[in-house]
Amino acid sequence: MSLTSSGQLYLEYAQKISREMDTMRRAIRQQSTGAEGTIRINAPFGFGRKYIADAISQFVREYPQIDCQLYLTDHPVNLIERSLDVCIRFGNLPDSTLHARKLVTHQRWLCAAPRYLKKAGTPAHPRELSHHNCLFLRQNDDTYGNWTFIKENEHHHVKVAGSLSANDGETVLHWTLQGLGVTVRAEWDVVKHVKTGKLIRLLPDYALPNADIYAVYPYSQYTPIRVRLLIDFLAEYLRQPLIF
Repeated sequence: MSLTSSGQLYLEYAQKISREMDTMRRAIRQQSTGAEGTIRINAPFGFGRKYIADAISQFVREYPQIDCQLYLTDHPVNLIERSLDVCIRFGNLPDSTLHARKLVTHQRWLCAAPRYLKKAGTPAHPRELSHHNCLFLRQNDDTYGNWTFIKENEHHHVKVAGSLSANDGETVLHWTLQGLGVTVRAEWDVVKHVKTGKLIRLLPDYALPNADIYAVYPYSQYTPIRVRLLIDFLAEYLRQPLIF
């Protein structure tokens, strides 16, 4: 068997294309291993303002050849469609083709102000919350009015109600500090108020649904080094005891 003249021409062009593809892959890998370029980051509004903004400002001082673009929103975003490199997310992650790295263990806390507890009493069991004024954060398509507590692998589902709700966590926290009711907030948002006594953590023996903090990213085999450096930096930054 032997190649025809057309087959020989096809082979030469195919070999040329193959060499060009190899050159392209090497160029992409070289670019991916440089600590330079742009990183597009997404984070929730409150947490992003309080922690991620400061973290990436320190990061770019350490790596001046890297530019960081921070996009804050409390609504779920599609990393691929938005051309995002890293997304900061809380809690259990939905099944997807994305990759995730746990940055830090984190909790949700049930809290109330001392003045509210003096008036309404301190709940000793999750079922008692049905008699309290509960303050809600309404976001996305989450279900409201159903809180779940876990103790020794036993789940306690409680139907709660209240006179105030908002789509802004800072507003809900403000109402809680005013003594208007009981709320569930992220540990990062209330820990300083619990330490100073402005809020009391309730039912600490009962765990609320997972709120661990993750960095989610779309890369698999060739994650750019600038992205890996940022994720490593965030993991170290968020482990500082002064933060949580």
